[in-house]
Amino acid sequence: MSYLNLRPAGAATVGDFASLSPEDRFLVSLFRGDASARADSDIARIAGQLLAMLHSHGRRPLLTHSAKCGCVGADEAVFVQFVGLAAEGQREDATLMALLMVRAEVAPLAVSLAEQLGLLVRTLARVDALAVPYH
Repeated sequence: MSYLNLRPAGAATVGDFASLSPEDRFLVSLFRGDASARADSDIARIAGQLLAMLHSHGRRPLLTHSAKCGCVGADEAVFVQFVGLAAEGQREDATLMALLMVRAEVAPLAVSLAEQLGLLVRTLARVDALAVPYH
């Protein structure tokens, strides 16, 4: 087996898009650069700030699958877990995940942005389930 022909680790398929919850599918789509991330909303603003931070201060480039891909890549799955942990108030675990993605000095800010994003997505889903795409 040759390791030269394998996908980079961040793009490795680790799941199925359809098996994710609607909120998690929405987060993966934001991570992939879905058009709703460019809309004029609090979710788009926070997602944009978090993604910009992950890209500008990342330990390595984060990889995504195409917008219509039915797979979930490793980096996409980590992003969903990271946002979920932060939104649940598990800041220590979220910080550990952030440290794997970004430099240490920006990890606390990344956790705060992830917490805000996760709470906004959950609130939107709770208030208006149809407002979260991918239902």
